[in-house]
Amino acid sequence: MSEKSIARIFDHQSMKLNNQLTILRQIRDRGPITRVDLRERTRLSWGTITSTIKELLGRSVIKEIGSITTSVGRRPIELDMNTERNFVLGLQLGGGFVRSSLVDVKGKVAEELDALVNPRGSRQEILNCLISTGKRILKKHSVEPSDLVGIGIATPGPVDFRAGFCLYAPLHPKWKNVPLKKIFEQKFGVPCFVDHDCNCFALSEKLFGFGRDLEDFLCVLLGEGVSAGIVINGEVYRGSECFSGEFGHTCIEMNGPECACGNTGCLETYISGSALARIAAEEVRQRPESRILAIAGGNAEKITAETLCLAAQQGDALAANLFKRMGVYLGVGVANLINLFNPARVILVGRLTIAYRFFLPTFFETLEKRAWHASTRDVSISGLERGAVMGAAALVLQEAFTSGLIMRRKA
Repeated sequence: MSEKSIARIFDHQSMKLNNQLTILRQIRDRGPITRVDLRERTRLSWGTITSTIKELLGRSVIKEIGSITTSVGRRPIELDMNTERNFVLGLQLGGGFVRSSLVDVKGKVAEELDALVNPRGSRQEILNCLISTGKRILKKHSVEPSDLVGIGIATPGPVDFRAGFCLYAPLHPKWKNVPLKKIFEQKFGVPCFVDHDCNCFALSEKLFGFGRDLEDFLCVLLGEGVSAGIVINGEVYRGSECFSGEFGHTCIEMNGPECACGNTGCLETYISGSALARIAAEEVRQRPESRILAIAGGNAEKITAETLCLAAQQGDALAANLFKRMGVYLGVGVANLINLFNPARVILVGRLTIAYRFFLPTFFETLEKRAWHASTRDVSISGLERGAVMGAAALVLQEAFTSGLIMRRKA
């Protein structure tokens, strides 16, 4: 076969898939919808509409909703996504937990299930928890693996997105060099996508939160670690080796504390949950009257970021001051991001945002002083619950409607 013949076949297949996805996205966004409305909205030919609908019905991707006879005649048959067959499983590996969400193909949560995991457990123990949680949520909702479009997994630490390979996770010392994509595809028999949790947060904001209708924004994750999900031209930016977003390891103090990464003065050593707990443990030795120590049961080693938040809510001056200092450092870091990327919005996510009323005043003061005067300073606190696990599911949903992943599943 000649190169021209091969090119014509490729062009035809590409055009066919593009038309199918155009129709499919209309059904997803506007369903139930009639064939007449589809033709009006897509401007595609009747032949294309008819053949595509036939194939989508045959693959159980969409379904027909029966016509109804009324006083003005018979209502046309409508089309909608088949939410009884096409599900997405989202999983998140957190510090001491695994979260799972079962989502239908229109993005509606059908089931949620969480489990505890020992962060210092073996690689196999953590892997077993992820797999068993996935299997249990499917069983709970009576869904077979064959009903899945795919599986998305959010994990901390460096991730090779293309290979679905987890290199390591700072809070899970034995979680190293895990071919997560390969393992899950073998266990469940469906495509699997694995990404850094900050990228999953950003994707969930793009699809469901404050990032909707924005082409360029940043998602800053404040938790045990600190990172940033970067969205440019509507797409998550991962870098040449998928290692972008290590915002917490930008240096803000040359001679600062040593970081787990081996560098000194990283932003993460000042504003992460673990950093705040460490600083508080040092300072309560000089201020034993602080509510922080009482809430921690008199044991400075048991102080957590949640301890500090509770103490601040009870009027503890030391806890409030720690969050004020956090706001200053966070303001410096985000000002650098704004100066570098000029995003339309910065969205703060993660468990430390529960303390926002204690760190936002100094954060905004610092941002006003340090961000370039012409740049937008639009900052929001995420309103999404379970943002990372929903972002993991969104990895699959995005592929389903952009590359045609949903068209490749077995009927």
